[in-house]
Amino acid sequence: MDAGVAAVVGAAIGGGLAGLTAIGTGWFALRVARLQVASQETQAERQRRFEALAERRAPRQKAYEDFLDIGHRIEDLFEDMPEWSAHRPLWLELHQRSITVAVVGPDQVAEAAEAVTEAFTLALFRHGRDDHAEHTDMVGPMKAFAAAARRALEDDGAEYGAAVSLPGR
Repeated sequence: MDAGVAAVVGAAIGGGLAGLTAIGTGWFALRVARLQVASQETQAERQRRFEALAERRAPRQKAYEDFLDIGHRIEDLFEDMPEWSAHRPLWLELHQRSITVAVVGPDQVAEAAEAVTEAFTLALFRHGRDDHAEHTDMVGPMKAFAAAARRALEDDGAEYGAAVSLPGR
């Protein structure tokens, strides 16, 4: 083999290896760029979720506070043992507030509000039949509602973000 052919073959091999290196580098850069885009999309979705939760927090808090306020006022009426007619306007307001809670959600809080309304309805029914009926069975549902409301207000969307996975992993 003469020197000219060796130079041409050497240049071809060097050029081929350089081309393969460029292709490998380009493929790696494309993969990294795709992972970065997916990560940015995931972060943007988390941010949108957090902002949506923050926007819903104020109306939820107001609805929950109003519901608890009516519940406590009904409990206070039981201490004085008035007639059913004194409870009726507050019970109707409690029922209306439970509808508001059902709308602002989430489901766990709406279900807890429904349990409170049912407990008060049952207690009022018993109270109408027996002036000495206990109303302590309303305390548990009220506490459960308060706990569910607190969890809903403290939700930062972390569970949602944890469920999102990056492609290619």
